Amino acid sequence: MAKMKKVKKPQKIKDTTKQKKPRQGHKLVWLTLIIIAIPCAMVAYVLFTSMETQNTPVTGNRFSKADLNPAITKTNRSDIESQLQTIEGVESVSVNLKSATLRILVDISDDASVETAQSVIDQSVGIVYSICPMETYFTNTEDAKMYDLEVNVYNFMVDDAHTTEGQVYLMYTKTGAGDAVIDNMNDAKNWDIVNQIRRE
Repeated sequence: MAKMKKVKKPQKIKDTTKQKKPRQGHKLVWLTLIIIAIPCAMVAYVLFTSMETQNTPVTGNRFSKADLNPAITKTNRSDIESQLQTIEGVESVSVNLKSATLRILVDISDDASVETAQSVIDQSVGIVYSICPMETYFTNTEDAKMYDLEVNVYNFMVDDAHTTEGQVYLMYTKTGAGDAVIDNMNDAKNWDIVNQIRRE
């Protein structure tokens, strides 16, 4: 009898290839899209809301309910105006109240001097404070902002008929937060700067 050859059992082949980890590319794509989408969404929101309100004026109020209390009324303004017109040498008076500033323009005669303008401005301020006391109307408190006062006294405004020569223009300013100041608008505060500008 013939001998049978021994058949070798097939050996198991070891898989030497490494298993690849799943790719993370899709997560990176989503993260990038989110990072890009957030600012784009914000810009789109701003554009949409601005287009929505483009024909609407922007209004606001820089004063709270506690500010400007007591208020300067139309009656106060007309009383001030009528009393200012009684000052000797005054030709015309304008009183207006805009943006919490009581602005008074007093036109005196064209030949008035600085001394006359100073007298008129002193009388004008006295009249204003007799109707609307400084401490009540023109001085801020801890809780509230109050009005500013500006009194302009001039003999003429510069135009084709009038040059700056001979003009007298004084301005009294009192802010709610500050002290009263009188400026001569024809006299420079710093002549060195004026001379430098004129040379250039």
